[in-house]
Amino acid sequence: MTKQSESSKRDFVSQMLTLLIEEKEVLTNSGFDPSARTEVLKTKNHEAETSEIAQQSAAAAAMEATQLSVEKLSIAYKDASNIADLISGLLGKENELVKKIRKFRK
Repeated sequence: MTKQSESSKRDFVSQMLTLLIEEKEVLTNSGFDPSARTEVLKTKNHEAETSEIAQQSAAAAAMEATQLSVEKLSIAYKDASNIADLISGLLGKENELVKKIRKFRK
């Protein structure tokens, strides 16, 4: 048995709902009234759709947060680098403190 993708599972649920609604008379005549099961499946499908929307929103928010984090880190790194260059200019490249700073950038 192959593993189904999320989209194929969603499609299956939608197709089953459509079938239960459209073929209600055939199913009822065969001894199965799908009314209650249809309502339960509609509720579960709605919950799944709502959860998917929440997941997509969370993923978008995470992407935005990552982008902001990268931008802020870039700004902080540039400032730290400028300070290191300033110290190097003040003390000279052979100063022990400047050598220590160079090791930080590895």
